[in-house]
Amino acid sequence: MNNWSNIQIFSQDSEIIKINDFEKRLGELPDKVKRIRELITRFEVCHFKYKLHLKKIRDSINELNPIVDTTKIGINHIQHGENVLNTDKTGRSLIGQQYLWSLKEWLNNNGKKEISNRYDKKLSHQIKKWLGDKNPEKLRLVKLLLARLTWDWANYDKLQYGGEYKDIEFQASRLDICHYAFPKNLDLLLKGIGQMKAIEENKFEGCGSFNTDIKSYLEKEFLDLNNTLKSLKVNNELNRNDLIKIWLILCLAKTIKENIKIPIPITGIEV
Repeated sequence: MNNWSNIQIFSQDSEIIKINDFEKRLGELPDKVKRIRELITRFEVCHFKYKLHLKKIRDSINELNPIVDTTKIGINHIQHGENVLNTDKTGRSLIGQQYLWSLKEWLNNNGKKEISNRYDKKLSHQIKKWLGDKNPEKLRLVKLLLARLTWDWANYDKLQYGGEYKDIEFQASRLDICHYAFPKNLDLLLKGIGQMKAIEENKFEGCGSFNTDIKSYLEKEFLDLNNTLKSLKVNNELNRNDLIKIWLILCLAKTIKENIKIPIPITGIEV
């Protein structure tokens, strides 16, 4: 995983260059530090738990020890099958699975036996109304959406055609159960597929998006990180752990900055 894979950057981004140079000067980093860096790379501003994730990253930096096991991230996602319904405590996987059952029912023209009253008949009926009559392209788009929701990347790649419905495909690519607007954004897309028309972009919130509350919260976090960097910069007796913390804070600040497009420069890169 590329350290900066969760943000869009230009190859000549001066802040990225300086942060990467800073990392090189630190030499070989302990495994626990690399795992903290991975947590920063995995940070998503559109995740419904973004505040909790940010707190865990900052706590990990302060302790220089990851308080989250990166190997367990996403273990309750619906990509792992129906068994996750027994372990997921957020309710997201159950809602996601109910959509999967209903979409598969629409595709296959068959009923789904109730599983501990978890199958939502009302939702299934609503989805059938949204999708309407079948045609080859509509069937493909629903299969594409199913592949995206279950992280079935092999079939997802095969089902992308581009062309007339490339905008619907793009919106399907930006859907996941962990998004703050789920399932509202999924409902909108299903209506769009039913009409064979992409949702107006200003009405569609997909992966990588953020609302005003998220932007406001993260702007404050960014400013707080910048203030922390300022206070550390005036310290003339920084040890190796201090420098590692500064580098991790810089990485987190840059990640937040690029995700919500903050114009303010990052402090402390020249340490």
